[in-house]
Amino acid sequence: MKTQIENPNGLHQRYVIRKLVKKERRINHKGKVRMHHINEIVEVEVEEDAEYFVLRLDMKGLDINHIKACRIGVHAYAGAIESTIPQLAKDLRERYPLI
Repeated sequence: MKTQIENPNGLHQRYVIRKLVKKERRINHKGKVRMHHINEIVEVEVEEDAEYFVLRLDMKGLDINHIKACRIGVHAYAGAIESTIPQLAKDLRERYPLI
């Protein structure tokens, strides 16, 4: 992927992505057979060839047209996931209304 310097007005790598996942860990308490389940958030490696596209959704950016386009994009994503992740779709629409 080209850098922002190599391709300033086109597709380029601009962000470093960290991936956080919920991981269940089982702990044997004092040698007993009984296991305790502990949920924790851990950072995992992002696949080497993975690609992500970042959208600016808050209202603090300088380019309102860019923010409008990003909000349209997140609403399209919400529509695409509505049948499989309805709560996330609802949350995205409520938090980032179209402007």
